Amino acid sequence: MIVGENTCDGKKKAYESLGPLVSYLYVMDIPQMKSGQGRSLLKTEYQRFKQAVEKLTGVTIDAARLKQAIETVNNKLKAIHRLSKLRQAEPAAISGLDALLTNQVFFYDNPQRFTDSVNKICDELEKRVQKNDGVFPKGTPRVLMSGCPMAVPNWKLPWIVETSGAVLVGEESCVGERGTRNLVNASGKTVDELMDAIVDRYFQVDCAIFTPNPDRLSHVEEMVKAYKADGVIHYGLQFCAPYLMESIQVAKALEDKKIPTLRIETD
Repeated sequence: MIVGENTCDGKKKAYESLGPLVSYLYVMDIPQMKSGQGRSLLKTEYQRFKQAVEKLTGVTIDAARLKQAIETVNNKLKAIHRLSKLRQAEPAAISGLDALLTNQVFFYDNPQRFTDSVNKICDELEKRVQKNDGVFPKGTPRVLMSGCPMAVPNWKLPWIVETSGAVLVGEESCVGERGTRNLVNASGKTVDELMDAIVDRYFQVDCAIFTPNPDRLSHVEEMVKAYKADGVIHYGLQFCAPYLMESIQVAKALEDKKIPTLRIETD
């Protein structure tokens, strides 16, 4: 099963071309406003997706299975949170390119194997931090990347930044902190309670498809402070209208706080 969503226009039209090329394409309807109606739509879509998975696999998703899955994903998220916290160290204990690759693999690897691997990386990074041993010299300019996601094998911007005398210390991106920020509350006892918890968690994501989207501006500023960033690069993919348009608001908010910002649009 390949799962798509109708976030931006480019994606939802691309799925129409992709559909005939795959055995099973499932497209999910995503709300565009964080309202009561938007939340109801998201819950309806998650319930519809649950039914599609059950039909495809022949497995009934009961409360025990769902709770176990939530805990598996939460553990994966906790490992990434641990890595993100270690990236706040000065000097930087890991390059932005290596950290980005880890965030990219988050979407593809077996969850348990990924969690174990990231925790092993963090064990090593903690030793580096204790020894004040950085992969870049202390005082290297620290850059936060904001905007569009970077899928494998898109590594050109981090490579340019980190071969030009700076280090990327964080990603305010769907492949980065925006997508991994919150955990799901796994305390529910029934499938419906657990589904509500999943909806609550994902409804907090501040994707640029939402209007208005003030939480994202606050999160960028919070990350600049937490990661001790000297500046922000807002990365926009060509034809990604939501992020290209929202970059104007992000840049203005950061410039009002005297935070240097560079907007880059690329293919």
